[in-house]
Amino acid sequence: MTNMDDTEEKEETQVENEETHGVTGDQTQIPNGTAMEPATHEDSKETDHIKDADDDKINKEQLDINANEGPSIEKGHEKVDAGDEKLCVQQENINIQEEGQGDQDSKQQGDQQQTSEGDTKNREQLENEKNIKNVEETNKDASAIINVEIKEKPKQSAEEVRHIDNDTKKSHHKVHRSKPTPVEKDSSFVKEVKREAKRVEDRLNPNRSHPSKPKKVKKGIFVSYSPDAGFLERKFVVETVRQLKENNLAEDIWFDKDEKNTDNPCWFSQRMEAVEKCRAAVLILSDSYFMCPVSVYEGKALLERQMVDASSVKVDLVLFSSLEETEIPRQYNHLLRTMVDLTAGIHAKKSLAEKTSVVIGSLMEDLEKYAVINSPPVPYTPPEHDFNGEYKKKKICQWSVGDLQEWLFKLGIKEFYRQSLAEGMVDGFLLMSVTDQDMIHHLGIESRVVRKKIMQQILLTLDKEHKQPDNWHLRARTQKSKSNSVYLVYDPADVRLAQNLKADLLKKGLQVIHHQKLGQSKEEFLQLNGPSIATATYVLVILTDSATNSPFVFHEVLFSDWLGKKIVTAMFHNIWHSLRPALKAVLGECPSVDFETKLYGESMDVLEHYIKPLRSVPGVVLEQAYLNKMADGLKPLGILANSTSPTEYTSDEAEPRVFISYQWDMQSKVEDIKRLLEANSFLCWADISPTMTQRGHSSMSTRSGHSHVDSSETLQSQIQRNMKAAAVVLCCITPKYMQSDNCVKDLTLAETLHKPIVPVMLRFCPWPPEGAPSQVRKIFVRLPSPPIDLSNEKLFKQNIHVVVERIRKVIVVPK
Repeated sequence: MTNMDDTEEKEETQVENEETHGVTGDQTQIPNGTAMEPATHEDSKETDHIKDADDDKINKEQLDINANEGPSIEKGHEKVDAGDEKLCVQQENINIQEEGQGDQDSKQQGDQQQTSEGDTKNREQLENEKNIKNVEETNKDASAIINVEIKEKPKQSAEEVRHIDNDTKKSHHKVHRSKPTPVEKDSSFVKEVKREAKRVEDRLNPNRSHPSKPKKVKKGIFVSYSPDAGFLERKFVVETVRQLKENNLAEDIWFDKDEKNTDNPCWFSQRMEAVEKCRAAVLILSDSYFMCPVSVYEGKALLERQMVDASSVKVDLVLFSSLEETEIPRQYNHLLRTMVDLTAGIHAKKSLAEKTSVVIGSLMEDLEKYAVINSPPVPYTPPEHDFNGEYKKKKICQWSVGDLQEWLFKLGIKEFYRQSLAEGMVDGFLLMSVTDQDMIHHLGIESRVVRKKIMQQILLTLDKEHKQPDNWHLRARTQKSKSNSVYLVYDPADVRLAQNLKADLLKKGLQVIHHQKLGQSKEEFLQLNGPSIATATYVLVILTDSATNSPFVFHEVLFSDWLGKKIVTAMFHNIWHSLRPALKAVLGECPSVDFETKLYGESMDVLEHYIKPLRSVPGVVLEQAYLNKMADGLKPLGILANSTSPTEYTSDEAEPRVFISYQWDMQSKVEDIKRLLEANSFLCWADISPTMTQRGHSSMSTRSGHSHVDSSETLQSQIQRNMKAAAVVLCCITPKYMQSDNCVKDLTLAETLHKPIVPVMLRFCPWPPEGAPSQVRKIFVRLPSPPIDLSNEKLFKQNIHVVVERIRKVIVVPK
């Protein structure tokens, strides 16, 4: 046993000597024929103490060398400091040093020592080549020099190495001939070096190291349709969008139904924002499109963008139904050549699905050019048959086909009728536009009882939703406004100007309100200030440089228009050409007061006269000169901003003339009609003065022609002169107007002069009018079309564009 122990101890000592000389480079060899006595236990302890001291000295020297003279690797213009790699290798070699020197054999042991030194050097060389290769591959694509600064390792790190070395020595005594234990690569110093190298590499080539997550691409294809469209038109829009998405455009189409914002108070502003940002737009045209303010504004904003930059947006037109009450405005003429007309030729008799296919085939190739992401088609998911009551948590407009089926099931509707709606893919969005006739002709529901039950339950459900807290904007739309109240819209940067204007308006006896809190989002901003807007009769927009791109002005203006408020602008600076397209579309036809070039006091008088007209005060008689001055100071913003001189706007020969015949107690509504017509380049002539020589219930004036009238000219001669100059007569019908003598005179004169007559109904009366004089009845019966109904605010807002288009058919407007 003793001999075996001695033999093992000699072999162990021999391996230790070989590895120690291989690492430190000590070339001292034991002379041949010299034998050494085996080391005793006490000698081994003493040798351990000596070796520990030597190890500390070697570690410190080696760390200093590595920190100051780390080897580097160069390749082209790339240079990577590889001191950390070399340091790891050398630390590994240091840690495998053995405790002492034992007995050495003679020549055979020396040969074995040289062989071991050669193997160790080869192993070290292979390890270095491997490390160099890894570094070269890591930095192969770097475009600049990467310098990793390796700071001198602190003393604590040397102690860590010593601790690891001691652990290695202890484990080596237990396991004979085991492989050297490498240095732990996750030490704090090595981690720090790697982090520094990673930071530098990320800064120079971030795409390679950390590929950034793809940003959410803004949807660039906008679908514009009328929110007031009927069931068939809505279904056509839904099917068209669905097929476009199935053709790899799922991530590019912006459609408000799929954005699930149709019940949001910011719905209108979100649509207009999408109009401003899109790269292509598809417009579904119909009578409803040109009668709904929302779709009209969208079309104007898109045309405005094309006018500024023709390449900014591509507009495609799809004519879904024939235009009977309206006409495509002349601003769309340059787009008619490529319009997809579904009302002419063989397309008119095709089914809804076939028409949808025609549109997809005509537009798909063009729209693909504007697609950013060619996403795979969205797989069709059939409606779930398991009823779980989810529809109760949603609003009707958000119901899916399955939600609607469950709702019908709870109502006790038979499966036969439910299946009719399911086959038509009717969801909540389409249900909102379904009428009794649609259920008969398009959904096959012939039972009057079933139809009545469905319609009643829809109204009850909508009434419950109307009372929900988050539907405050729907309640605000029906809220009654306060008289002589004004809501100020301004950017927070103009707060001083707004406060001064507020003080002056308060002195004139007006109630003035404005936003109090800004909130954290546009939804919260409108929720905080929307109810205040609803209480006002007028909305005054302060236009300055700060208002150009102000989100507060943008959302308040659009929300005010959606509420149906009367908007007037105070132009302190002409920012028309820098306004957003959406604001141009909404504010372009609104009356505006010029505070920029006119005296402040005069402009305030004009503003006061518009908001609180003095003619409504009993016993006050106004001079005609004052009324003319007030009228001249109020013009549509688009005309006021683009006018260079007063003569350019008032020239009688430059613009066509519209003679407005009306009974003067409807003055305010006639003023609104006149402003809209003038905003569309139709110069009007009408009387808004009750102080003229009484004609009973007259309809003429010299007021709005902006021409200097000789005071000696008789009233009748003024009527004849202006009607003769006019191209069309706009007849504003009310029951009192029909009983007026001047109604007979105006209409008879118009017929004598062969002037076309366009009738509009400002207050409801049966048609043809029964109580009218026979001569007037004959004139009205011969008219080619019945009067346009403007008898209430809703019909006025919907049909005023019909009036414009009807007049445009008669008058050829010069370009």
